[in-house]
Order: sequence, then C-alpha cells, then structure tokens
Amino acid sequence: MTRVMTKVLLYQQIADDLRDLITQGVYLPGDKLPSLRTLSVKRKVSIATIQRAVEELEIVGLIEARPKSGFYVCFNTRTDVAIELPSIAMKPKSVKIHELASQIFHQCGEPDIVNMGTSYPSSDFMPTPALQKIANQVIKHHMADIVEVQFSAGNAVLRDALAKRMNESGCQVSSDDVIVTNGCLEALSVCLRAVAKPGATIALESPGFVGSLQLIESLGYKALEIPCHPVTGMSLEALELALEQWQISAVLVVPSYSNPLGSCMPEVNRKQLVALLSANDIPLIEDDLLGDLSFDGSRLKPCKAFDKKGMVLYCSSVSKTIASGLRVGWIAPGAYYKEVSYFKTFTNISAPQFSQIVVAQFYNSGKYERHVRQLTAKIAKQLYQIQSFIHQYFPEGTQVSNPQGGCILWVVLPKGIDGHQLHLKAIEMGIGIIPGQLSSATNKFDHCIRINCACDPKIDMQGSIKTLADIAHAILGK
Repeated sequence: MTRVMTKVLLYQQIADDLRDLITQGVYLPGDKLPSLRTLSVKRKVSIATIQRAVEELEIVGLIEARPKSGFYVCFNTRTDVAIELPSIAMKPKSVKIHELASQIFHQCGEPDIVNMGTSYPSSDFMPTPALQKIANQVIKHHMADIVEVQFSAGNAVLRDALAKRMNESGCQVSSDDVIVTNGCLEALSVCLRAVAKPGATIALESPGFVGSLQLIESLGYKALEIPCHPVTGMSLEALELALEQWQISAVLVVPSYSNPLGSCMPEVNRKQLVALLSANDIPLIEDDLLGDLSFDGSRLKPCKAFDKKGMVLYCSSVSKTIASGLRVGWIAPGAYYKEVSYFKTFTNISAPQFSQIVVAQFYNSGKYERHVRQLTAKIAKQLYQIQSFIHQYFPEGTQVSNPQGGCILWVVLPKGIDGHQLHLKAIEMGIGIIPGQLSSATNKFDHCIRINCACDPKIDMQGSIKTLADIAHAILGK
C-alpha cells in the first residue's frame, strides 16, 4: 500500500511541475514538450511514470498528443481574460478619424520604427520561397495573361479554388458567385457602395476595425457602434434594440477574431444574426479576413453558411495568410452580385492577373493548409509571449485580451493613461503602436492600445514591451 501511494504521488508531482512550467510560460502554447525518454532520464523515474504524468495533463486539456511527433501545449490553456468595456450610447455618428489614422500609420511604417502597430503579418511568416517559385513559373508561362487587362469577375482558376474553399467551410457558392478584388478593404468598400447611399447608417462592432471606420468616413456614412463582448463579439441584444430605434442600411461585422478585440462569435450567434437581419431585409457585410487563423486549427462556419436569401455579402483576402502585397481579395455578394460587379468594374476594371494566378497556384499546390498551421503556431507563440510581458511589466490594473486566433492584442490601460499620448512617446523611443482612439468614432477607448503580435520576429519583443510599460508608468506617475 505504501509503495502504491508513493508512486501515485510521484507522477502527480511530475504532472504538477509540468503544469507550473506551462502556467509560468516556460512552455508556451504550441511548444513541444521534451520526449518521454528525456523526461525520464532528467527526473530519474521510469517512462511509465512520465507517461502517467502527461496523461494527467492531457485529460485536463493542457497538452495534446500528436501522432509520431510527441506532446504539445494546447492553445486554450489560458482562461478568458476579463476586459472591461465602457458603455456606449448607440446613436449614429459621423466618423472623423482618417487624418489621425493616416498620420499614425505613417509613423508606424517609418524604417527606423519597431512596428507593432499596423496589423499585417511580417514577411518572415509568409511562404516566400514557395511564392517565388510559383511567380517564376507564372512569368514564364502566363505572360500573355499578365500583360492584357481582362474585364472579368476574376481569374477562373482562382475563383474555382476560392469557391471550393468556401464550400469546405459550409458556404454553398459556385465560382460564378465570386468576384475577385484588390484586397479585403476594396471588397468592403465595394459592398458598402452596393447596399447603401451616402448619409446612410452602418452598424458595426465597437471597438471596431480602423479600416472599416475609415471607409465609413470616406464614403459619407454614419457609424452606429454596437457594443461587443470580448469573447463572443457583437451583442445581438444591443443590435436588436438598435434596429428598433434607427434605420440601419447595413451591418458590417468581423465574426472571427475581430480586430481589435480578438472576439470570436459562436456559430449559434452567427445563425441568429443572419436570421435577425434577414427578417428585417438588412444586408450583412461579413469580413472573414481572419477566419483561417484559429490557433487550434478549428474553422467556424462563416455567417454566409447560414444565408438563405442572399443577404450576406462575404468578404475576405489573402493579406493575413499568404501575402499582403499581392492584394488579392474576393466577395461572394449573394443577391447583390449585379450591384457589386458594377462598382468593382468601374472602380479599377479588375484585379491584376499576375497576383491572381500566383494565389490560385499556391492554393492548388496543396501547401496552404500546412502553411497556415505553421503560421498560426508562430503567431500564437508571439502573442502569448507579448501577453506575458504585458502582465509582467505594465502598471497594475492593465487588462489584456486573450484571443484564440488572429494576430491582435487589445490592451486596456489604467485610468490616467491616454493611448495617443503613449503612442507619441513610444514613437520617440522607436516603437509604433495603435491608440484606441482609432477604433471608435467616440473617445470611449482613449485609454486603450492595439498591438500587432505578428510583427517581425527578429525584434526584441521583451525589450519593446518593457519600454512601453516604462512609458505607461511614467505617464501614470505624472
């Protein structure tokens, strides 16, 4: 009896030690644990004892076994972090952020700045060697297609590949339902113009995507900001209340890993959202740009998958997954195909054939899924590192989002720290971030900042976050 108790305590102690290492961030989500044999030698116990210890961690979901590879830390090891969001008066409001946004993006993009602001992944994360090989073959064999402009909805091979991928995610579309654009921002712009006239009210998440707010400003619309839950996204109850109070021409939503909160709307909410808007004959513009960037490899059905009347205009691009510089996006506009096609054609005729063919061949090469798995693992690791550094260095009371996908962290600062002031002082120290003021038409988020965790992996992330924290402490002290 004594021997059994000792053995049980031994494997439990080893399991507790490994759990502590994971909790402390020694092993981050996506990291591979040492082999059973290595742990056995290091702890001077049998492999059977180590096996029993890791089984304990596997049962509670801290680690997972991968066939012929070993044990890895799961991506859902951290509990949801509570983010306090201010109450928002739901009233249509003119947006005036473009001038400030342009200035800040320009500052973040300067060559001597450590850019943790703009949300494009570093080129180090992209499949550059594979793209280069494909690009060389495209130039060699498709020059006639490249040099001639084509009045079309997009390259046929690419549209076939996109339709196939959308069907795999639950959307019933054909290649004839897809229109290729110059990135996702143009897709959103074309959709907004197709469904709403200047002066109309567009409902969107709050805090919201800077680019969406800039589009609303540039096209002369008003923004109606709908409060969001930091985990589940747009509040459907608040949206339903807004529909009763205001004439809304369209709803613009980022259901998967929204920028900046990182929230992910559950499938049941997506279905309810589509039903609610369909019953009111209001189009839903869905920005699914980050839908593939789930840290655990899952892929929720887009809102488009629940669309029975063609009221969902689905938008996405390869900017966060393959290459932002290729500027390839697309729309599945449903019942609004004719209007979207009109505005797209007379905006810039068509998307460049070269980029379209490169993307189509990369999709059809069979390398995309593996690349995305590697991409999300790298981003997740950096995100959790940055999250840990913020917890370690920033003033007490700082709150940080805990997204399970995407590449953005939303940081709520203690009262007394202005996000724009922090940005300006950070720029002086050579670091670029995005202040929360750009995520709203109001000043409700002036005490917040947004950090891109898919930034250049070669930078000193710990040093950069510590510098930001020092600035925050100095502002708070004054």
